[in-house]
Parts: sequence; C-alpha cells; structure tokens
Amino acid sequence: MPPQTSKANNDRSKEAGGAPAKPVPPEVCRYEPTPRWWRFVEGIGIAAVVFYALITWCIWRDSHNNFVVDERAWVSVPVPTVFPLNGTSIPVASQLVNTGKTPAKTVEGDVVATVLNKGEEPALGDFSVGHPHNRVYVGAIFPGAPIPMTVSVVHYGPQAADAIVPDDALRQDIANGNRFIIFYGRITYYDVFGIQHWTQFCTGSGSAMLDSLKKCIGYNDVDNNKK
Repeated sequence: MPPQTSKANNDRSKEAGGAPAKPVPPEVCRYEPTPRWWRFVEGIGIAAVVFYALITWCIWRDSHNNFVVDERAWVSVPVPTVFPLNGTSIPVASQLVNTGKTPAKTVEGDVVATVLNKGEEPALGDFSVGHPHNRVYVGAIFPGAPIPMTVSVVHYGPQAADAIVPDDALRQDIANGNRFIIFYGRITYYDVFGIQHWTQFCTGSGSAMLDSLKKCIGYNDVDNNKK
C-alpha cells in the first residue's frame, strides 16, 4: 500500500504540472566552539578548587599533629641529685614519670649505673652485646602515677655484675677526682596512637666526670616522632 500511495502522489503532482516532491532534509546540529574566555574561567575555577582542597588538607594535617602532640604520653626519668656513699651499696633512686595526658604503653629500657676512672669514656647509647647493662620492663605508665626505679651502682663484668661497695678508697677517689659515678639510659614506649617514642638521660657525680660532662649533658634528649 505505501508504494501505491507514493505513486499516486507523484501522479497528482505531474497532473498538476509540478515536479515530484523533494524529501525534506533532516536538521543538522552544529557544534559551536566554547569561547576562550569561558575556558579561561573554567581553568581558574578548577585551580581554585584544587588549591582550596590542598589548603584544607594542610590545615587538617597540622590540626591532627597538634592534637597528637598535645594528647600523647611523655615519659621522663628525673635524675637523682645525690648518690649516697654511706651504706653497703650505692643506690640510685629515680622514677619513671608520665607527664602527658594519656597512658604510655610497652615501657622498657636500658640503664647503666657504674663507676669509671678519670678519663674513661662512657659508652653512652651503646647497649649492644659486649656492653652489659640493666634491663627495665614496666608495661604501662599512667599520667600522674610515677613508677619508682631504683638500681645499684655496679661493676659490669662479662658474666655478672658486682655491687660496688662505697668504701673509704672510693670516697677518697671521688673526692680527689680520680673516679666518678655515672648513671645513664634510654627508655622506649608507645603512646595510645601507636607511635613509638624514646627518652634518654644521663647524670653523675665527681669532678673526674668533667671530661665527659658535655657528652653526658648532650645525651639527655627526647624524640619528636609524630608517626
């Protein structure tokens, strides 16, 4: 039926003296290029969004780091001011103190308390094999709840440590600057954010320590770990 209708229409057009009807061409969509000024505006907008996101991230990072530092645990070892020489041993009485706002966990460390001769260099920070020392295990330290730590001054031998008796000869050597007492160590621990920290301490007694005093003072330090 459609071919007959088309032929009939053509016949009528011929009868009317006109040419066959031409098909209507479909509408053509033309692409209008984006003006350059609009592309420039879009570029500025994208750059502004990226810059704003970067600034926001930096602010968040600094805020988070400040929060961690403010809330973390801070463990310290107050050094003793005196080393008693009037007993059968030389006790070194101190504490493990957490001055932070949250608990310190897995607290442990290495400590040395001994007597050295004038001019003898302490092996500060070397707790490897061949350098005997005391090992300290605490566990957790809560803020405002210091844990006492008392060690005796000893002579570290290859197999065992021998207590040093504060006799007249030792007292005289310390007074004359021939020998000195030194107490140092390193404590490690974790905060509640899972970040590991450390603190080091060093002190002593006796004028013979002057040769190592600067090195001892410089050993007192803490970490600045933030992750």
